[in-house]
Amino acid sequence: MKLGKELIVKVVRLNNEAEGVAIKDGLVIFIKGALPEEDVKIKIIEMKKNYAIGELIEVISINNKRTIPLCPFYGKCGGCDIMHMNKELQLEFKKQKVIDVFKKICKLELNVNDTLSYNNNNYRNKVVLRIEGNSIGYYEPKSNKLVGINECLLCDPLINEAISKIKDFIGYYTSHRINEVMIRVAKDELMICIDTINKRWIDKFIKRLDIASCIYVGNDLVYGMDSINQKLNDLVFDISPKSFFQVNPVTAEKLFEFALKNINEQNICVDLYSGTGTIAISLAKKSRRVIAIESNKSAVEDAKSNMVLNNLDNVEFMHGRVEDLIDELKDLNIDTLVLDPPRSGSDKRSLRALLKFKPKNIIYISCNPVTLARDYNVIRNLYEITEVQPFDMFPNTHHVETVMVLERR
Repeated sequence: MKLGKELIVKVVRLNNEAEGVAIKDGLVIFIKGALPEEDVKIKIIEMKKNYAIGELIEVISINNKRTIPLCPFYGKCGGCDIMHMNKELQLEFKKQKVIDVFKKICKLELNVNDTLSYNNNNYRNKVVLRIEGNSIGYYEPKSNKLVGINECLLCDPLINEAISKIKDFIGYYTSHRINEVMIRVAKDELMICIDTINKRWIDKFIKRLDIASCIYVGNDLVYGMDSINQKLNDLVFDISPKSFFQVNPVTAEKLFEFALKNINEQNICVDLYSGTGTIAISLAKKSRRVIAIESNKSAVEDAKSNMVLNNLDNVEFMHGRVEDLIDELKDLNIDTLVLDPPRSGSDKRSLRALLKFKPKNIIYISCNPVTLARDYNVIRNLYEITEVQPFDMFPNTHHVETVMVLERR
């Protein structure tokens, strides 16, 4: 197979990144934008030792679940990557992705629930955008080339209103010096954080962004209140510029309801990788006692403030790395342990410590099925899977959030 060669291939399946997979003369070819059962014309643009990358030129026979993307920037920017699939296929893909990963890594034929989805567009409550000259937008995938946008269909309408106002500002005040902006929203409250700005225009920026509840330049608050309040089920969380919070609050509510459905007021619970305390405080409303561990000091302070904000006093927040503090839990009779680690997953030392103090139940919330399966392999002899529920936390992207419920054997 030669670089630049054009050929027609049959797509047989999708890989974990939602790329079409074809096989030609024994060579695996990955094709972005192609769907199963389609005959497609491609051009070989990259050759590796064991596979090739094909660029989609033409779809000859079309999968009936292909749809026309609503976004005019689709395929150019890195905001989303499966808008060419209809909703049914998106949800099927995310379920199958979890099944395939566990089959490959754990050698398990996993019984997985259908993917639950509660929205499709305008779900993101936070976005980070780059600014160059009078353009604002995302970088092209695997590139530093900016794709200017007018709006993002994934984002809350209030964020899109802010994007429009920022675009007007940088188009008029061309010496603005802004390189990056983070915009986040909580219901009708809007936070805007820019990295820097020409001091001549800071008052003009504040005036133009008159819909903002607060504006930060770097770490400095230059307008409004210092945080915004995000509601989640019947709880309230104080969100500062550096706070982590789920970007899809509607789906996050449903995910937490599912994950914590069996918690009762007699339970002692542990929350590892607790962040700003969303899960720990949700646990505290339903259980007797919660111990939470988080390595980020500012996140721990935010979590303590959120506990007070919700009139709770049954959570103990511990600052430090999970692997360093987990042995301190060994004398507790833990009913339920919740893990919600970063994409890289948990570490083996922490997982092996679980095998020593043996919590009755484990709820593992994961944004990466690969590390979820890898981590389950460490504890599978002591814990069996009772339920696996994928959530469409990031519609129109190939990412999936998964809740795995485990019970001690």
